[in-house]
Amino acid sequence: MQYLRRIKGRLDGANQFEPTTCRMCVLGDWLYGEGQREANEYGEAMLVLFNALLVPHERFHQASEEALRCQQVGDEVGMQRAFTEVHTLSNTLVTILLQMDGLSGKVKYQPAIAECS
Repeated sequence: MQYLRRIKGRLDGANQFEPTTCRMCVLGDWLYGEGQREANEYGEAMLVLFNALLVPHERFHQASEEALRCQQVGDEVGMQRAFTEVHTLSNTLVTILLQMDGLSGKVKYQPAIAECS
């Protein structure tokens, strides 16, 4: 969400935010770092959701850069089209992350806590 706001701010002329690659943002750092190992701890359903993040996340970054390129050459229609895609992809990513969050409370192994007598 922060990345989306920064891109929007850049397109509106409110900041000089420079987009990053899909591996350099906070989500990308997790996806291409500890993410798969962590998702694996929750089982197959979580891995399916984890893998569902990869393509839209990469496309999110590509569309962000495309929106900025279109703006730089004065292509308002192209900029709006690309930013609409960025916004749609952001919603997709948030939806998947919320599904993962919901699943995480249901499936991860929780060791039994010994009761004191």
